[in-house]
Amino acid sequence: MDIMNKVQNPDAPKLEQRKLDEIEFHNRIRLVTDDPHVADTRWSPEMERTVSENPLWANMKYYSIERRSREYIKNWFSTHCQNARVLDLCCGNGADSIFLAKVCNAEVVGCDLSDVSISNCRALAEREGVAAKTCFDMQDAERMNYPDNSFDVVTEYGALHHVDLPKVYAEIARVLRPGGRAICNETLGHNLAIHWYRKLTPQLRTPWEVEHILKKPQIDLARKYFRKVTVHHYHLATLIAVPFRNTLIFQPLLTILEWLDSIILKIPLLRWQSWQAVIELENPMKEINP
Repeated sequence: MDIMNKVQNPDAPKLEQRKLDEIEFHNRIRLVTDDPHVADTRWSPEMERTVSENPLWANMKYYSIERRSREYIKNWFSTHCQNARVLDLCCGNGADSIFLAKVCNAEVVGCDLSDVSISNCRALAEREGVAAKTCFDMQDAERMNYPDNSFDVVTEYGALHHVDLPKVYAEIARVLRPGGRAICNETLGHNLAIHWYRKLTPQLRTPWEVEHILKKPQIDLARKYFRKVTVHHYHLATLIAVPFRNTLIFQPLLTILEWLDSIILKIPLLRWQSWQAVIELENPMKEINP
């Protein structure tokens, strides 16, 4: 079946070429089912093996230092997603969906353009015993077929730089119930050294992705769609720990560098040099002025 006809929105036009490119690229990535960047908050030999054995996952070594941001998100889930109806937007291999279903007793709907991703999510949900609490289907995040006001919470992880951002902000606001919340975990595009690395490793991402990494103006655009936008910055000094991820000093070094980040990322000129941001969106506007 043509991939353009597999996305479950019969009223939508055929997918643009950039989306077909994204599907092809991410289907290859999702053939690896052990996602190092969402599996846990501690780096493990299994994660290192996944990275070393799969060339398309080479940059995932940087996710070894992600402890502080992932802890924040999981605590946020535990606070805001208990017994909630949650949309896991661009759900990847489904690790966050499974966490929400198991730990928060949430009813989770996951969507992604990648058919391999959806297959992986369903298999993981079966294996973890939460298939009855989860549903996964192929959707275009820019024009989803979920009804208005369908979800209490929307979560996404590293997807906003793959999409037409105003369309997706509008879709998140549309499917959230009044007073609903969204949480987004995104890499940032201000740090020139990090962006230089992205340019040197084009095989690890699509051209669209490289050119649409979020910066402050793209995050500020969310204020057109949500009454409250809160940004938390993570991971600048902690990047120093990446080469030590398989050594005995990694955990104590990471702890020290997390403390340093907690200080330097309060400085306005430095916080936007961070690698990642966690973005909280609250109170969606149901009537958007053009």
